[in-house]
Amino acid sequence: MRKILLCVLGTVAVLLSGCDDDTYEFTELEPAAPQHVLPAGNGALSVAVKNSGTATWKKGDVTLVLSPQEQEGWSGGTLQLEKNVKPGEAATFTGTVATPALPGLHELTWTPHHKDKAFANTVRTSVEVTCSDGIFCNGEERFSNGQCVSSRSACDDGTECTIDDCDEVGRICVHTPSGTCATCRAGPSCTPDCAGKQCGDDGCGGECGTCGAGQGCAQAIFQCKSDAQPGTCRSPLPLVADGTPLAGDHTLQGDTSAGIHQAVPSCNSTSTAVESVYTFTLTQRMGLEARVSGYDTVLHLRKKRTADGAADCLDNTPNKTVACSDDSSPPGDYGSRITVALDPGTYYLIVDGFDAAQSGAFTLKTRFTPDGCVPKCDGVYCGGSDGCGGNCGACDAGQVCISGRCLQSPCTPQCDGKECGDDGCGGQCGFCPEAKLCVPSSGLCQTFQDCNHLRPQCSPGCGATEFCGSDCVCHPVTESLPDLIVDEQRLKNEILFDSVYVTENSCAKVEECVTGIGERRVLRFSVEAVNQGFATATVPPPADRPDLFTFSPCHGHYHFSGFASYALLDLQGHVVLTGRKQAYCMEDTQRVVAGPSVSCSKEFDCSNQGIQRGWSDLYGNTLDCQWLDITDLAPGDYRLQVTLNPARAFQEATLDNNTSSVPVTIPPP
Repeated sequence: MRKILLCVLGTVAVLLSGCDDDTYEFTELEPAAPQHVLPAGNGALSVAVKNSGTATWKKGDVTLVLSPQEQEGWSGGTLQLEKNVKPGEAATFTGTVATPALPGLHELTWTPHHKDKAFANTVRTSVEVTCSDGIFCNGEERFSNGQCVSSRSACDDGTECTIDDCDEVGRICVHTPSGTCATCRAGPSCTPDCAGKQCGDDGCGGECGTCGAGQGCAQAIFQCKSDAQPGTCRSPLPLVADGTPLAGDHTLQGDTSAGIHQAVPSCNSTSTAVESVYTFTLTQRMGLEARVSGYDTVLHLRKKRTADGAADCLDNTPNKTVACSDDSSPPGDYGSRITVALDPGTYYLIVDGFDAAQSGAFTLKTRFTPDGCVPKCDGVYCGGSDGCGGNCGACDAGQVCISGRCLQSPCTPQCDGKECGDDGCGGQCGFCPEAKLCVPSSGLCQTFQDCNHLRPQCSPGCGATEFCGSDCVCHPVTESLPDLIVDEQRLKNEILFDSVYVTENSCAKVEECVTGIGERRVLRFSVEAVNQGFATATVPPPADRPDLFTFSPCHGHYHFSGFASYALLDLQGHVVLTGRKQAYCMEDTQRVVAGPSVSCSKEFDCSNQGIQRGWSDLYGNTLDCQWLDITDLAPGDYRLQVTLNPARAFQEATLDNNTSSVPVTIPPP
């Protein structure tokens, strides 16, 4: 509650810190969605608060006055009470204000007054200056050449053979192919290539054949293989040779090229990669750290729970997975690592891939420790204690361990022609002055365009049929644009509660995913960003625009900064917990829209970031930092809120459908 006491003595209003007469106080109500007003006009606004004092607010006596500070382009801002308001009642102030000439999101500050005297602190409201009429299905309206004009239809994909439906409530588009309509676009000159192939992708979005009963497709070599061949759930390979004690360190070399796809990792539920399966049996409680590297791997662990171990290994139910990892540091370079305490039993350790294109030779390193002690080497490649009587690894010959990383020894810094950036020996070639950023590809300091994405301005101004986008770039009014939405059903269905142990070196601490160290309680959830628009959501490469990216030392690649924001709200709509601005590696994970205008093939990955139209980018709930730290939060009912492109760094067809929220109940610890 924000309050200050105002005593009314006759007709004179006097500000006091306390008195026995009527007091003027207010309480802010739950925050409302931004109100929409047209640019360069007069906009009707309303603000709701609660009269929490002892005085009745009389219409005409109590007003809200727009504070002049930082309210550029606004004028005439005084809101009046609709009626007299008794203590304890909600009050609505309404009025008309002159709006700025350019679209954008504004935070307006209002001061309550009683007979021209301020009686409390300020209240803030969000107002969107926009041409949008708030109706999704008729397409977005744009501010162009000083007036509001219509753009293209929201859901018309321009393809005659698809049935286009628009859901106004969900603000989503649905495209259904009809007749002989292709389910995806293979390309105008694509010729299916199935020579010598028994199965697998034909290169044009189709399949070269299907395998018979008891077989699976070894996609890397396009051959049908037995589903009981060595390295499958029906015939797993031994993790260690017979008679070899499990306790200690083990290293093996493997290759998934001739493997088949059966197991779906819970931390990457869209993967169709081939895998290799290893088994081991514990007779006592032990800790396990397993690392795999060689390509873009996924590593997951399952347990034999019934007499039919093969069925348990093949059970893709997410909650049957003991542990799962997709990218980790160490081993880095898209490798994966799991750490877990295990009870006695038989387990299946599965080396998998991020998608169907990922397979090949790999190195699998495991460490078993006694008494369920879990090695703690997150973010540390060498040296230091693992907390279980060992260290976090040793460097190869010709290398030296510096700050937990293995570097060449002797190492000669490579800084010729560089002003900044990594010198290749664990140091820096220099640092950029304020207002400049280092471009990794050149090692030079550069200044980049300063764009206020919330209130963009384009220089030079835009043409007669263009509008200024949130990226401070002029776009044609009828341009096809991306449109990102959250898969709300997946967000709702894939919530789970977990605990993670965090040290000062942990990736979760380094990347500010937790608010403390030690045992942390986290709320995990999956976020699938679907591009339902008619153009690719893409950004310049990080080598050219480092101002848009954050380098993840744990994942070993660049993430697009502020791709999503996470928050937990109470049932009144107030934010009680805010996660970090989540940086994503924007890539095509799976095709989710059907139709001949949607590409059959994946195009974007972490080295070339973007999301094609009709594709999505999925961040599963077992990934590092795909959570909110709820350690200090009381149990109860809340709403989990996810917003995509919260900073409006790139222009979309509409920004009104970027936020989704679902109910969540946090149980007692």
